[in-house]
Amino acid sequence: MTRRTSSDRLDHAPASGMSQTFDIQSVTTLLESQEAISQWCEICRLSDPSAASRCVESIAACGITLDLFASIINRLSIHLGQVSDPDQTLVSLDRFFHAVRNPLASAALFDRDPESLPILLKIFSAGPFLADLVIADTESWEQIRIGQGRPVPLVDLKKIIRCELSTLTDPHTVARALRRLKRREILRIAYGDIVSNQTLETVVTEISNLADSIIDAALCSSIARVTSQRGIPQEASGQSARMAVVALGKLGGRELNYSSDIDLVFVYSADGREVGARGGTNQEFFDRVARDTIRLLSDSGDLGIAYRVDMRLRPEGAAGPLIMSLESTLEYFDQFGRTWQRQAWVKARPVGGDIDLGRQLIAALEPWIFRRWLSHADIAGIKALKRRIEHRAQRECVNDRDVKHGRGGIRDVEFTVLFLQLLNGGDLPSVRGGNTVQAMRHLAQAGSLTDQELLILERSYTLLRKVEHRLQILFDRQTHLLPEFPEEFSQLAVRTGYPPGAEGVTAFTQDMTEATTLNRCILDHLLHDAFGDEEAPEIEVDLVLDPDPSPAFIQEVLERHLFQDRESAYRNLVSLGEEKICFLSTRRCRHFLAAIAPKLLRAIAKTPDPDATLVTLARVSESLGGKGVLWELFSFHPPSLELYVNVCASSPFLAGILVSNPGMIDELLDSLLVGRLPTPEELDAHLRELCRNAIDIEPIIHSFKASQQLRVGVRDILGKQDVTTTSRALSAIAETILRVIVEREEAKLIDRLGEPMTSQGDSLGTRAGLVVLAMGKFGGREMNYHSDMDVVFLFDHDGSTFHPRRSRRSTDSTTNAHFFGELAQRIIKTFNAITAHGRLYEMDSRLRPSGRSGSLAVSMDDFERYFSTDGPATDSERQSLVKARIVVSTRPARQRVEQCIEAATIGHSWTREAIEGIRSMRYQLEEGAKKSNLKRGPGGIVDLEFIVQTMQLVYGNEEKSLAKTETLSGLMAIYKAGKLSKEHFDFFETAYRVLRSIEGRLRLLNAAARHEFPESEEEQQKLAHLLGYQQKESLIEDVEILTKKMRHRFEEVFGDLALVLPSRTIA
Repeated sequence: MTRRTSSDRLDHAPASGMSQTFDIQSVTTLLESQEAISQWCEICRLSDPSAASRCVESIAACGITLDLFASIINRLSIHLGQVSDPDQTLVSLDRFFHAVRNPLASAALFDRDPESLPILLKIFSAGPFLADLVIADTESWEQIRIGQGRPVPLVDLKKIIRCELSTLTDPHTVARALRRLKRREILRIAYGDIVSNQTLETVVTEISNLADSIIDAALCSSIARVTSQRGIPQEASGQSARMAVVALGKLGGRELNYSSDIDLVFVYSADGREVGARGGTNQEFFDRVARDTIRLLSDSGDLGIAYRVDMRLRPEGAAGPLIMSLESTLEYFDQFGRTWQRQAWVKARPVGGDIDLGRQLIAALEPWIFRRWLSHADIAGIKALKRRIEHRAQRECVNDRDVKHGRGGIRDVEFTVLFLQLLNGGDLPSVRGGNTVQAMRHLAQAGSLTDQELLILERSYTLLRKVEHRLQILFDRQTHLLPEFPEEFSQLAVRTGYPPGAEGVTAFTQDMTEATTLNRCILDHLLHDAFGDEEAPEIEVDLVLDPDPSPAFIQEVLERHLFQDRESAYRNLVSLGEEKICFLSTRRCRHFLAAIAPKLLRAIAKTPDPDATLVTLARVSESLGGKGVLWELFSFHPPSLELYVNVCASSPFLAGILVSNPGMIDELLDSLLVGRLPTPEELDAHLRELCRNAIDIEPIIHSFKASQQLRVGVRDILGKQDVTTTSRALSAIAETILRVIVEREEAKLIDRLGEPMTSQGDSLGTRAGLVVLAMGKFGGREMNYHSDMDVVFLFDHDGSTFHPRRSRRSTDSTTNAHFFGELAQRIIKTFNAITAHGRLYEMDSRLRPSGRSGSLAVSMDDFERYFSTDGPATDSERQSLVKARIVVSTRPARQRVEQCIEAATIGHSWTREAIEGIRSMRYQLEEGAKKSNLKRGPGGIVDLEFIVQTMQLVYGNEEKSLAKTETLSGLMAIYKAGKLSKEHFDFFETAYRVLRSIEGRLRLLNAAARHEFPESEEEQQKLAHLLGYQQKESLIEDVEILTKKMRHRFEEVFGDLALVLPSRTIA
């Protein structure tokens, strides 16, 4: 055929990727012009124009008319570029036209039915194997196309195959027929898979049904042949002996691949002898049947093999007999069955011969397969098997390209599911069964998998199995390796359903990486992380998983962890594995409790009172509303387990928060895991958001306080923050609550009485405002877990209230003094009220001018007069202002208050007598306190507070930097100003931190005396444990030494101050 030269261009040839309609003239040009064929190759993504030209010419030479040939070329122009391998697909189409009985009829069909050619191209693009099947049996292809690859029920398929073998007796003829039938049915299944997009479940079920049918047919043929040669096998009872084929592995689970091995086990009903000329044993008879059946399935012929048969999972493995009786099989597994064999038999299913016999075997083995509980030895065995598999994969250089054996691959998913089935199948029959996807769903329904884990595993598993199918169907080989070369990888992406081109490859790569990564994370979480890597069994796990342990076993386990009341301890341990909320899974809860049981019990044993710790832990855990989440967290984050035990052992205060606030699991998890505390601004924003649009904010504020104190306390026990950070955080919580309550109460009072307005001076007609001074520990940001809130209420201007919407002379109007006095009263009542949620804080306003006898809210004018040089304020009242800090105020009022405080403290004239009066006041505070009182006793915290405050009063006028409300900040400022030696400073700072830490731990212990060193040895030991001491005696000795040194230095500093100030008034 003469070709045109490259200069003879087709005027109507489109650019690459554009559509073009070919007619008789243009296809003639296509056959003759090299440039035309090159352009067409660009349209169709064909990489080899010469090979394409030969195929096109070959198709045209099959006796097809030019108009039908043009129709074919038009359809190829549209569809060929969309398949995974256009070049190979075109070659297969050429072969097809030469294989069909009537190429013209086929071409006419492609022209008449626009879907027929694209469907054929799709099948060809799946790889040479399917193309060979179509080309070898084009008549079957036509029937399959008409049937659209619809599934065939198993019963019908068995009948079809048995019928086609019914007249065949020669083994070679039977074997060839089986291979031919398998090839035909595989083509039907592939059509449904690739063309009709049937689900993975449908496809693997169809492949498995086909294997069932062929195995059954092969077995029937073998039995008939051996019976004719040897006679009928009989049991001792005279009944005919029966035989069954049981499938394990993927066939047992109805999830066979296109090119899987089949794992089989043969069994016969009972021993006996043949009735016939030979008179052999039933064992000999069925051994012959088994061998013949295997040969029919696996011997190679001109059509290849039907299946690769693996018999290594039978009793005694490769060294054992090929077939055993039912009794012998059961006896073997009862005596010698291993954990890995139980794992294999989870997927057992009868597939051929006497199905009832197969079911009888599996039913008899179920108590062995699915024990009532999975011991730690079993778990260790499963993990050891997994490790051996992974080590072998490493030795064989299995890499991430292996979709089955690689990390996060198919085997990881199946292994995880089998493990959970063994763990839960003993008392939950619904999770039994060999199909991986169905087992996942049943495990999720039972609560052994979360919904998220189910979604991830099912989606990832489906993708990996689909990729596995596409790899195996390419050449009918059992391969699991992703292509190494980019072009082949791109073709696989298209075969798997991704679009051609770089974007499809990128999406495919990302999806595969995500699938394997998430799969492995779940496997590690449920198996490796949960139960650790130790191989030695730990009996604590068995105690949790065993539904009915013996009293002796309970005593043995709990005695080693120092429990005294072991029956009670066991009841509490059992309660930890039970979820009381219906939608939470007890099964999953118990799984993760078993995983952490050894570490949990060891941690409890280290506490001062293991029995009390477990009781508290059970109470706290019950209140949280999601114990399984906690155990799951502890399984991969052991430090949080230690902390949780410490909270329950040493902090009744925090434990009380958790018990009194059910469902606080999120807050607890945050406190265990979040790396920092919220800032004051974040606290304020959080509480305001919680209260927004709420009518009753009381429960909201109580819950807020509880959750925030929990976070602070947990970090405190963990040692993630020092005493200063803890005190500041607790003070910030109180301050946040105060501001919100002030705003709420003020708004309600304004609604009733009107706005307080200024009636005189420069501020006439402006809004009067409330000022709240934080005093004492609150003012110094040094609050503890049970601290009171000392406050003083001021208001900046006198006047009266005014309702904009009412008459100026409304009877509801009142004076500003009354308004702010009532506002103060409402605020104090809100804080001090004892409600169902307890009391917020004990708010104390006795430090206001004139104390209890004075007004609750004092005007700024009266406040200034009271603390003026000639005012009635005492030295102790002036000293208290050193800790005063403004927490609520308008900006103008803030400046005025600060000036007044400065004048009343460092602006006051201090004498030696006044300082001696302060020292005497310190001694007076000791009178009602025990020597063991760490706050007011000799050498206690108040010693240092008096030292710092007095030095601030004495030196503050010349050193303005000393004006600090926090004790440690003031101490540092005094040292930096050169008013304190380094020796004194170092001791005071250390002593203050130690005493405040002990005080804080006493609060966490809920000690009856909040500031006194405990007298009982039990509380002393708990306190020592909280502070990190091994022995309480060491703590007692340290405290005695420290307080003695503190009192000595207190006297020394005050003696020095007396020398600084003469016995007269100084500026």
